[in-house]
Amino acid sequence: MILQKYLAENEFKAPFIVGIILTVTLKLILYSVASLSIPDYLPWGYVSRGLLWFWLLLIWLYVHYIEKKPFFLLKENKYPFWFFIWGVSVLMVIFFVVNYIPYLFSLMQMSLADTHVQAEMTAYQHERPLLLIITSISAGIVEESIFRGYMLPRLHSLLNKQWAAVLIGAVLYAALHYTYGSWINMLIPFLIGIVFGFYYLKYKSLAILIVAHIFTLLILGVLLV
Repeated sequence: MILQKYLAENEFKAPFIVGIILTVTLKLILYSVASLSIPDYLPWGYVSRGLLWFWLLLIWLYVHYIEKKPFFLLKENKYPFWFFIWGVSVLMVIFFVVNYIPYLFSLMQMSLADTHVQAEMTAYQHERPLLLIITSISAGIVEESIFRGYMLPRLHSLLNKQWAAVLIGAVLYAALHYTYGSWINMLIPFLIGIVFGFYYLKYKSLAILIVAHIFTLLILGVLLV
C-alpha cells in the first residue's frame, strides 16, 4: 500500500524530469548542428527563428504523446485591460533596465566580448524591419511559452519551492543564451528569468509576459543599432 501510494504520488515526476532535460538538450543540439553549416549571421537570423518554432513543436509533441498533460499546467488568469497594460509596462521597464547593464560595465572599461550580439545587431541594421520583427515575435512567444509556460510550473511541481523553481529556471534560461558572448551578457537573461518567473507564478498571465517580451525586443532592436 505504501509503495503504491508513493508510486501514485510520484508518477508525474519522471516525465517532467525527462521533459526538462529534453528541452535543454534539444535546443543545444538544434543550434549546434545548424551553426556548423550556416556561419553567416544574416541567414542564421532567419534559420534560428525557424529552429525556435521547431523546438517548440518538438516539446509540444513530447507533452502530447508522452506526458499526456496540458502544455501549460497553470490556467491563464484574465485581468482587466488596465491591469494588462500596467503589467506589460512594468515588465518592459525592468527589461530595459536589465538590458543596459552591459553598457554600465562598458563605461567602467570592462571587456564584454559580446561579438555575437554586435554581429547580430549589424545584421538587423541591414535587414530591418523584417528580421527584427520576426526575431522579436519568435523569441517572445517561444521563449515565454517554453521557459515560463512549460518548464517553470513543472520545476515547481518537482521542487515544491517557488524560489528554487524560479532560480533553476532562470539559470537554464541564461545557460541557453551562452552565445551572448560572456557571463555579463548571460546575466541579462538570468535576471529576466528571475523577474518573469516570479511574476508568472504569482499572476499566472503568460500573455502579459509575451507582449512585454516582444515589444521590449522591438524597441531595443531599434535603439541599439
